[in-house]
Amino acid sequence: MSDHPAMATEKSTVRKRVASPLVEGRPVATLGRGMTLVKVGKAPRPVVRLEDSTTVLVKKVARALNRPGIARSDVFRGPDAAKVFAYSVYPQDPTQVIREAADGTKVIGRLVDGRFRASRR
Repeated sequence: MSDHPAMATEKSTVRKRVASPLVEGRPVATLGRGMTLVKVGKAPRPVVRLEDSTTVLVKKVARALNRPGIARSDVFRGPDAAKVFAYSVYPQDPTQVIREAADGTKVIGRLVDGRFRASRR
């Protein structure tokens, strides 16, 4: 080895993985490979409306369970009502199901790999 300072051995730097995150906060979005947008600071407490409180919801569920069946207007509501279907078992053949659309049309078929397939009847 030479005594010249430029020829001295270089120290290799090794980065250690940190077990805890470098920034404490709430992840907002993932921007790419290893990049996450994080919101720091105190998180605001979520505002719970009175009608969404546990007491009110339990009372609504109890009232709904006391009545037989589910109202048609409760099943087929909202902006995507045309994409909503109600399924029930076909009484003559329990291996088949009935798919009912919002307009009242009924189709008999089977569920294959989680998808409805209409029967050829």
